[in-house]
Amino acid sequence: MSDVLELDYNLAELPSSQHRAGLAGLVLMVRWLERDKNKKGSCSLARLDEYGATLRIDQAGLRELFDEVYAASKEEQEEPKLRKDKAGNIISPLREGTYQETDPKTGKAKERKFYAYPVTIPRGAFLVAYDPSARDDDGVWIKLWRNMIWEILRGVPATRRPFVERSKGKFTEDADKVWLDLQRPADHTVDLPSTYFIGAQASNAENVSFKDRARHQFLLHFWAFVAQVYVPTTLVYDKKTKQGKPRDVGYALTVPDVANLEEFCEELPKVLQRDRSADAHNYFRRRPRESVIDLAAEGALDLMNKLNQRLAVEAGNQSVSDLLLGVDVVHLEKQGNNIRLWGTARIDPTQSMIDEYARVKSLFRYALFLRQRLLNMLNESEWFNGFGSLLSTTDSEQTIGSRFFRADVRTAFKDSIQSNQSTKGEQDDVDTEASKLPANQSSVEDLIYQLTGTYITAKLRSKHQLEWKSVQGSPREGEYGDKKTKIAKDAFLAVRSRTGDDFVEYFVSTLCSFPQFLNEEGYATLAQALHTDTDKVRTLTLLALSARG
Repeated sequence: MSDVLELDYNLAELPSSQHRAGLAGLVLMVRWLERDKNKKGSCSLARLDEYGATLRIDQAGLRELFDEVYAASKEEQEEPKLRKDKAGNIISPLREGTYQETDPKTGKAKERKFYAYPVTIPRGAFLVAYDPSARDDDGVWIKLWRNMIWEILRGVPATRRPFVERSKGKFTEDADKVWLDLQRPADHTVDLPSTYFIGAQASNAENVSFKDRARHQFLLHFWAFVAQVYVPTTLVYDKKTKQGKPRDVGYALTVPDVANLEEFCEELPKVLQRDRSADAHNYFRRRPRESVIDLAAEGALDLMNKLNQRLAVEAGNQSVSDLLLGVDVVHLEKQGNNIRLWGTARIDPTQSMIDEYARVKSLFRYALFLRQRLLNMLNESEWFNGFGSLLSTTDSEQTIGSRFFRADVRTAFKDSIQSNQSTKGEQDDVDTEASKLPANQSSVEDLIYQLTGTYITAKLRSKHQLEWKSVQGSPREGEYGDKKTKIAKDAFLAVRSRTGDDFVEYFVSTLCSFPQFLNEEGYATLAQALHTDTDKVRTLTLLALSARG
């Protein structure tokens, strides 16, 4: 047996993005270990370039490496209830105590009881140093990573043994077992459990076991230090408050598929330390604000956008595609004792998509709208696709009844109009009737947006004798707004309940019942779309009524 092993890795020869991310994690971990001048073992990089790396390591060095990867401590955690074992027996706490809590409704202080229990906390090696919010080895980003490790990658208590044993100061044999496997021939294979590789099983449906080369599996101890953690959320409608409340749905792990190892390992620490906000989320107070996303795949876009901004600062002639082949996203959630895989995605690092993501994020804020808009962007479809179904199945209080949704739709129409009519000035948002769209520049979106505005304005005048220019600044301004909102919502609900020919009949007989300021070509464009692409017109009508409401 050799006293010192030399493990040579090339990115192109590794079987997955997790392995390539693992190699990057190994490089960063070895660099982190170099800060310790008292280490006894040998663990160093004999080669590091854009194509791969060569690791020189002995058995003592491997032990020190694993001790850093699986470092953990025992701490106390205060919990509101007593723990129970599987048989329902109460587990004695370390101690009991009370604390004061202010009731948000009454403002009175209440005394609450807590029970302190021991918990194992993974340390996270260099991730603590790279957390911009870290204070005394704790921060919102490292806490998020630790929670993900405990709930997802080590969600089964038996898999936490490497951390638990080290938190107790006990010797663990895991490094020695890996050392023996690494001593074998390069093609020696070992079992591949899901603890190391997401989606792996003991055997598949055809009873074929999951195997990996020992030297490749070794890299899977490190990929979690490079993968970025995000928190996908969904809106849950509360009928009492008539508002959507965000709820987190597990974790989105973004695994960078590294194309340039040396450059990636230079840039990622800078992104983590300098380009992430230290702020906690307003609603999910224990989560970093920037980690809370509306769509799992958004995690990949956010990572690429941050790398893109970093490269723009330090190397203007480089792009994200020089560092990454792509980013894999895995959406996982712990439910009971099971880890549910909600979905996977692969996002390619195209500059146009990264730029569009940054633009969309700067324009829109409402989660329900932004999520669909991002889906459309990823699918390279028109911005309004999918909203017909969403608006037809979602409570109207979350759409046309929400000022945040209305504001985002209004912004989307303005953005579309400006894109379609680059030579036309910004249109009046509310009540202009005199402006006619140039026939050679009008799109269906523009025409429907103008038509719905004209309908609402004309109905306000004919039914309620209200005009904006006569009520602006007067006591009747509020009445004008209320009546306008009701007209738009009534039309919205009428359109939402109709499809196909029923919708066409309503559109023609009701929304077009007042004179429209469209020229001949505009009428022809709208008529053709109404009969050849009815669903598109219906979707845009629902959106336009929301914007105008």
